[in-house]
Amino acid sequence: MASKMFKIGTHSGTFHCDEALACYMLKLLPDYKDAEIVRTRDQKILDELPILVDVGGVYDPPTYRYDHHQRGFTEVFGHGFTTKLSSAGLVYKHFGKQIISVVSGLSDPKAIDTLYLKIYQGFIQGNQIILHDPE
Repeated sequence: MASKMFKIGTHSGTFHCDEALACYMLKLLPDYKDAEIVRTRDQKILDELPILVDVGGVYDPPTYRYDHHQRGFTEVFGHGFTTKLSSAGLVYKHFGKQIISVVSGLSDPKAIDTLYLKIYQGFIQGNQIILHDPE
């Protein structure tokens, strides 16, 4: 599917750092670079969108749902890190290696894995503490 066909759904209202970063990271990828960002809380519209970040009350990677606001949410990055993830952290967890490869041009899995963990530790993790605000 051409990238211009994709739409990224997030909530309407005040824009927060976590969904802004999540959308930005997705738009670094070829499939999402031209994606329209749809800001709504209308569940009927959200249900039709191929990927959601920070909205919808569901975390389900196989269906591209990356919300962290639901009760009982406990997802962490792993690799010894225990901070609960925001939508940006969820997107990074699932797309981070691909983003690193695309942005850096690296193809060596070991180098990508090293950067993946270092970027999480040095940037994404610190933002999780600020960004995780379960409503």
